[in-house]
Amino acid sequence: MINTPSYFALEELVCPHVFEKYKIRAWMFLDQRLLTTIDTIRDRLGHSIYVNDWVMGGTYDERGLRCLRCDLVKAKIQVGEIYMSAHCFGKALDFSVSGLNAEEVRLWIVARAGWWPYPIRLEKDVDWIHLDVWDSNTDQKVYIFSA
Repeated sequence: MINTPSYFALEELVCPHVFEKYKIRAWMFLDQRLLTTIDTIRDRLGHSIYVNDWVMGGTYDERGLRCLRCDLVKAKIQVGEIYMSAHCFGKALDFSVSGLNAEEVRLWIVARAGWWPYPIRLEKDVDWIHLDVWDSNTDQKVYIFSA
């Protein structure tokens, strides 16, 4: 059984293709560790977090779960690349935080590493927060990586 997050609707966390096909069943594609972590961050941060906004007519539709029909994935496949992003496995989210820039949020998350229920990875040097729950093969609770 999946515990759904308190602060996020499914449409915010999956691409429109997946939501269109699977509707509420699309929760099954999202890693429970990711859902628990993003909800915990939102609760403790006290600021709104924005992942996808396509359902409200916005332009973000690939910041959560991505499928083979998503432009980022299709572009990689068309040039013959193997694309094994954590986004394709329901283990990653890209997001923005109301009133804070990405570096402020990364520093805040790192400074509170003991709060997070699972080890996480954060991408550095991007203007958004990329958070995933892939294994970093370290003992660090928060691992910072460069793509």
